Amino acid sequence: MSRKRVCVECGASVPELVRDYGKGNLRLAICSACNSVADKYVEYETVLLFLEVLLLKPQVYRHVLCNLPAPVAARTTLKLFVVLVMLDMNVKAYLVDRDAGVTFRSESMYRTPDALEAATSGLRVGQFSLHLVCLALLENVVYFVAVFAAIWLDPFRRGWREKLLPNGETKDGSGVDAAWTRYGSAVCISSFGKLFALLTVIWEFHWSFIHVIGALVVVSNVLALQLMLEEGDPAQGKSLHVVAVVVVGLIARGAAQLALYALGNSVLFHVLV
Repeated sequence: MSRKRVCVECGASVPELVRDYGKGNLRLAICSACNSVADKYVEYETVLLFLEVLLLKPQVYRHVLCNLPAPVAARTTLKLFVVLVMLDMNVKAYLVDRDAGVTFRSESMYRTPDALEAATSGLRVGQFSLHLVCLALLENVVYFVAVFAAIWLDPFRRGWREKLLPNGETKDGSGVDAAWTRYGSAVCISSFGKLFALLTVIWEFHWSFIHVIGALVVVSNVLALQLMLEEGDPAQGKSLHVVAVVVVGLIARGAAQLALYALGNSVLFHVLV
């Protein structure tokens, strides 16, 4: 299957990223539309690419979404998702430990006398951790599925389904799997701003710092989806259609938290991302 390569600077389609002049003489290709190097990131190391992703540069997102030598595999996407779930669990554990940004039920498993007395036991710590992992897993699944469903249903008639599917294939079931993998990898990669939450292990912050991290993740998600769905140039402005889709995901995630709390979950977190 041929893959579309794009110029990371302007988004125009390019036939190649590296031009071979023979005898091992390789040069980065030049985009005919903007006369810039089509993709300077082909020479970057993975660590540098990761730092550029955290800096929200549209160019590196175009490279990751369109110009990688091979698309991100489903197994790799699943691993990235698991990492995100564990990062979310870390945030929840931090809020519970600080008793900030959370609402506990009076009979909460985190506040009963027996729980407080056994808080240092390995069994109790494992129980708390498993509970937080399950919450983080459910919330992320709801968010990912809600955003994907909004894109797939395409309520704004933007042709998103054809853009998401490889080569616009709509009948082949494998095409849907590839679309889900491409979407999942884009959202996972653009959500790694959650790594900043690990700073809470080193320094003491006010719990509202989590909202700053959440805002960074939301902006990153909008940027990645806008580029993937070809909704204009992010440097000139964010697409309101893509923003609406991400908001749908946030509302679904918040509704899932409230539903769990109404059904008896022992803690409610005051953060969405």
